[in-house]
Amino acid sequence: MTPDCAQEATTGQSILANIGSLTSLVAWIGGLFLLNRLLGNAARTGIHTPQTASRLRLLGWWLLVGSVITQTVAAFAQTALLDTLSRSAELSAGAWIQAWDPPYLAILTGSGLLAFARITRVGSKMREDLEGLV
Repeated sequence: MTPDCAQEATTGQSILANIGSLTSLVAWIGGLFLLNRLLGNAARTGIHTPQTASRLRLLGWWLLVGSVITQTVAAFAQTALLDTLSRSAELSAGAWIQAWDPPYLAILTGSGLLAFARITRVGSKMREDLEGLV
């Protein structure tokens, strides 16, 4: 009697198994790069500048959209991998929704950064107005 499990994973199964980690790594590296640019610019020019607000907004969107995309790709890859490994599992919207875990903390953090970007932008306009008066 032979087991139903495969002895060796196929190339496609290996890719599906690792794609979630790869997308997370890309999101982390991109986020750290954007954070480094934000902090470097803020150290050089100050916090209440249009450039800082723009980079803060970019980092907020990166976290907000990037985390959702990363989790979506990982859930799809997990569902597709399960479909290749099991006869009873199928690649469907219901299976994908069960595998999808919304990244609530990253969504809230990204939304908070977008709000701070708006505050920083208003602060930079107020700073420009004050410099014009003095």
